[in-house]
Amino acid sequence: MSQEELDLSSLNARVLQLEENQVILKRYIAKLKQRLEAHEQLFNERYEARQLESLMAEVAILQQRFNLENGEQAIIPEPPIEVDSQAEEFDFQYQLVCDRLNSRAVLMEALSIAQERVIIVCPWLNCNSINDELLQKFRECLNRGCLIDIGWGYLGDRQNIGKGWRYNALADLQELASEYPDRFCLDLLGTHENFLVCDSSFAMLGSHNLLTNGDQSAEREVGIRTNDSHIIKQLIERFDSSEVLSEDEIERRFVASSDYLDRADYLEGLAADTEDIALEDSCEDVEDESEECLEPVVSVEEFWKRYKQGERDFAGINLAGADLRTKNLANVNLSNANLNKANLIGVSWQYVNLSGANLKGADMRDASFPGGTNFSEANLCGVNLSNGNLQSAKLEKAKLRKASLRGARLEYANFTEADLNGANLSGAKLSIGTKFSDASLVQANLSGLYLRKVDLRNTDLTNANLSNANLLEANFDGANLNGVELQGAICNEATLFPIDFDPVKAGAYLLVPYGSLQNANITDRDLTNIKLMGADLQGANLSSVRFSGSDLRDANLSGAKLQGVNLESTNLSRANLRQVNLSDAKLNSANLTTADLTEADLRQVSLNYAKLGGADLISADLRAANLSCADLSGANLTDAKIGGANFENAKLTGTIMPDGSTHE
Repeated sequence: MSQEELDLSSLNARVLQLEENQVILKRYIAKLKQRLEAHEQLFNERYEARQLESLMAEVAILQQRFNLENGEQAIIPEPPIEVDSQAEEFDFQYQLVCDRLNSRAVLMEALSIAQERVIIVCPWLNCNSINDELLQKFRECLNRGCLIDIGWGYLGDRQNIGKGWRYNALADLQELASEYPDRFCLDLLGTHENFLVCDSSFAMLGSHNLLTNGDQSAEREVGIRTNDSHIIKQLIERFDSSEVLSEDEIERRFVASSDYLDRADYLEGLAADTEDIALEDSCEDVEDESEECLEPVVSVEEFWKRYKQGERDFAGINLAGADLRTKNLANVNLSNANLNKANLIGVSWQYVNLSGANLKGADMRDASFPGGTNFSEANLCGVNLSNGNLQSAKLEKAKLRKASLRGARLEYANFTEADLNGANLSGAKLSIGTKFSDASLVQANLSGLYLRKVDLRNTDLTNANLSNANLLEANFDGANLNGVELQGAICNEATLFPIDFDPVKAGAYLLVPYGSLQNANITDRDLTNIKLMGADLQGANLSSVRFSGSDLRDANLSGAKLQGVNLESTNLSRANLRQVNLSDAKLNSANLTTADLTEADLRQVSLNYAKLGGADLISADLRAANLSCADLSGANLTDAKIGGANFENAKLTGTIMPDGSTHE
């Protein structure tokens, strides 16, 4: 090689190095800009500045008084007020909507009352907001004949639009769009706007990303809600006139804006979090690895003919893109097979070996794989397994990045060392036998899951969503919980966390004897056989919770919401249940000895064989309650309402009846 060629090679290497350094520098500048903005905000909002403004206002008032007292006329200039005659005529209203809880409530209200059309514009589509509750609201609104239009997609995300954790609910919305093609529309706008329009009745616009963040976070947000018909009309016109973009057009517009990068207009898109970039890049690497298949594609007809003739060993077969929806299989070897983007909706495959198979992007909704199907080391990146049956499936070292497992049956499934980064498991059904030890669940959605006693040792749960999950007795020993979301999750003393990790600081409720859970919101949870004696649960919302077999002795439940709760065989002796609403609750065989049930609502409650000896039921409402075979010896029913109550075979020795008389 000549000297000139060596110099040219060296120069090319230097150019590549400079380009890499440029990307790193851009990311650093973006991070620096974000930090400077944060510090600027802190500086502008510092206490001293507010105090100085207040003092200056007081000085001005004192100066004015001084001038008046000295016979001088204080002239205070006021800005001219522009009066909108139409606004006066129609009496438009403008209301501040503060923080995520309230803006989420406005979104739910719009979906509940809309009669014609709802428009929602938000850059990102994340399952923190687009959960089962919101999806159900969408369906209810659509079933009333309403139109729902959603504008989404942040221009600065470029090639990552629709990918990663920011868009991990896109598949759910696309599924909704396929169910309601004429009423539910997703428009890729390349936007950073946030606004909502409900019919022509009201609009809201502000800082809250309505389809990105739920209502659990304490993050400060602000917006304005108005019924101003001019604003509503302009927002509707703005949306309807927006150009729906393709991904190529998004990239073109981003590149066209690159001349202004020195002003950091789009650096947020360039400087995405390192973990997000790693997640996307490594997923692509994994997928590309498996995509190449040297075997010729076998048609569905040929495959089915061979299966019907008794052939069962199809190791390495190439069925890429095959439509196998109606083909149910049993005892088949499909190890290392290529089923890339195959259609497996609703199939039932029993005792099938799919170890090492490529199922990337396959549609496996409602599919059933009973009998411990072997998926070990298979590529399941991006598959849709929503509502599928994977009970007892072997998924050791399987690749399930960005897979949808919403509502799937995962009892006794083994995910040991599996890659579930960015996967969506919300609504899935697990059991004590489901194993996740040593698995990677970075940015995975595990919200609301029943993980009681589940093995999660040594898992990587960085930035995972475990909000509202049941973590009682779960094992997180050695897990990486950096950035994990635990808002509304429940845990107890038997939940094993890494040393120095505080679940309460991460937003979880710690359920322990004599603990404080005042005003906690813990509805529709399984708390069977839990120990909460002496706990303070004043004002807590415990509707539909299953407490059967639990120990709630001496607990303070005054003012708690207990509608529909299951307290069968629960120990509530000496508990404070004053003024609680227990309507439609189940208290069969519960121990309520000497409990305080003054003014409690016990209408239609089932109290068969309950122990109420010495209980205080003054002014309690027991109408239509079932107290057959209950022990009410020595109980006080003064002024209680008992119309329609069933006291058949109940023990009433020494009971003070509603009229004040004592039963023999």
